[in-house]
Amino acid sequence: MYGLVDCNNFFVSCERVFDPRLNGKKVVVLSNNDGCVIARSNEAKAAGIPMGCPAFKIKEHTDPSQVIQLSGRHILYRDLSDRVMKIMGAEVENLQVYSVDEAFFKLPHEDVETSHRIMADLVKKIRQYVGIPVSIGFAPTRTLAKIANHIAKRDRRITDGVYWLVRPEAIDIILRRTAIDDVWGIGRRLSASLKAKGIMTAADFVKLPPSLVRSQYSVTLERTQRELMGHDCQITNPVTIAHKSIMTSRTFGKVLYDRDEIADAIVTFAEKTSRQLRAEGSVAGSVMTYVRGDYFREDLPFYSNSCQVRLDTPSSDAMTIVRMALTAFNNIWRDGLGYRKAGVMALDIQHGEAIQLNIFDPEDHSRLRRLMKSIDGINNMYGTRSVKLAPGLQRGDWAPNQNHFQDLSKTLHFYTGMIDP
Repeated sequence: MYGLVDCNNFFVSCERVFDPRLNGKKVVVLSNNDGCVIARSNEAKAAGIPMGCPAFKIKEHTDPSQVIQLSGRHILYRDLSDRVMKIMGAEVENLQVYSVDEAFFKLPHEDVETSHRIMADLVKKIRQYVGIPVSIGFAPTRTLAKIANHIAKRDRRITDGVYWLVRPEAIDIILRRTAIDDVWGIGRRLSASLKAKGIMTAADFVKLPPSLVRSQYSVTLERTQRELMGHDCQITNPVTIAHKSIMTSRTFGKVLYDRDEIADAIVTFAEKTSRQLRAEGSVAGSVMTYVRGDYFREDLPFYSNSCQVRLDTPSSDAMTIVRMALTAFNNIWRDGLGYRKAGVMALDIQHGEAIQLNIFDPEDHSRLRRLMKSIDGINNMYGTRSVKLAPGLQRGDWAPNQNHFQDLSKTLHFYTGMIDP
């Protein structure tokens, strides 16, 4: 039996933990540069504000003066997510974190009555210890557990936050009530294609021959169909697989023309990429830097380019990654153009203990590893950018627009690491 724990309206709930004045009000959290809505309170949903709605279009759905718009504080959200998952991990086995606000797990037994009581107490415990409301759905497969979780979250009759979708007759009824758009793994394009064939609900989708689904769509969609039928098609791999690539990028708050300002952003992105490499115990064989102009500015020539540089020896050292990223940046920089976005990507990633050294490489990599370990230890204790490279000391105007912060205390600003990009 699979369980799915999901934090309700997670970003908004995180904001409400530190500012109870937001309870009961229409609240939305905005994306980078305060561009569009990425989280909504139940009150904002009831007002008709759709997910992904551009901030300037909120007025088309409701009175914008009655909506509290907040800039995203993702460091805060990640920290509260870690706390929720730590509590879950102490109570259940085989917890598999799926996203910042979701995690799957498997029950060791199927005693529904006993398990329900334990899970209901767990929901209360997370609310008491962290302040985040969560819902838990159970079903024979992960896809059905997703549907069960939605029911646990939306059905007002379920007061303890736990719902079981187990009995075959109950599954049949729920599938008939579930729109094809709401099935996990079926996006907008797939649902439009299925609707064109008269497939409006999950029950209609289940009736299709699996061979037809595979031949006309994909084996992945066939697995989704079989999971809706109650067949577990998930392959669990206990080995954690490192990323094949790691990218850090940002859309600037405005169009930039100054080379040094953009170079400062490149240094910051490269440092962050190297930190993630070290956190995974990985190294990169090459580094790519890209820049892009503003596609929507008709008064400026649009320019987009990238450059990839190979390292002599695969590394996760911040100084090496920054140096290669700046080398690539210098190769693609063009004077007189406006830039709106840039990023750094680590490629050819492999495990750090399996690298092949280069006898012509003058760097002492053992010394660099010890240095990075010391720097990471200081940053973990005192803040992510307590120790940073000199080229990134000047913070330019490349930071995203985030103008919708509440009047929060300095303590919360320190807690959320607002000085960190």
